Amino acid sequence: MGLPIKHRKKFVSHKKRWDKQTIVDEAVLVNDYALKNKKEIRKIELMLSKYKSIAKSLNRTVATKQSSDAENFINSLKNKGFLKMDATSLDEVLDIGMRDILDRRLSNILYKKKLARTPKQARQFVVHGHVKVAGVCVSSPSYMVSLGDEDSVEFLPNSALADESHPDRIQAMGGMVEIEEMEKIPLKNKNEKSFDDVEEQMDDEEVLEEVEE
Repeated sequence: MGLPIKHRKKFVSHKKRWDKQTIVDEAVLVNDYALKNKKEIRKIELMLSKYKSIAKSLNRTVATKQSSDAENFINSLKNKGFLKMDATSLDEVLDIGMRDILDRRLSNILYKKKLARTPKQARQFVVHGHVKVAGVCVSSPSYMVSLGDEDSVEFLPNSALADESHPDRIQAMGGMVEIEEMEKIPLKNKNEKSFDDVEEQMDDEEVLEEVEE
């Protein structure tokens, strides 16, 4: 007999598994945002579908459109950075795209603030525990940074990267490279784990914690 727990699906599956255009578009997203794999895209798609389902349910009648629930829902999406600050309609929620969500990932915020030279390097800095948000160390590249916390994204004081004279900081401040010019960041030695391996280990630990709960 298995554990009496409820497994919640964290991603959606495509009906067209071998659609060429979908494969190409997703490969571009993986490259542009240095995603671990396409499963991260599936999680964002599930998040988008939930937001749009809520918007549709609140958009059915005039009473629900003008309710406090609708207003709070729109304001929460604004605070998360998924909607523009001048958005006032539930219809605008339906226009939220994949990149609107991916742009709020911690690794992308770090890259846009010119604290990393490439999205992949930004992901590495986060996974290796060099970055803090609102004073707290965050090691998940997929962490969604709200507008209020965006200014607090910086390196930990005890991190070597906190020094602006660090070679990687100098290169980052000198200019971000384009996606097609990205180079693979070499490991210091053969025994050092890559940041993808570290993150995969963190995912496994998260699953174990959910099972224990």
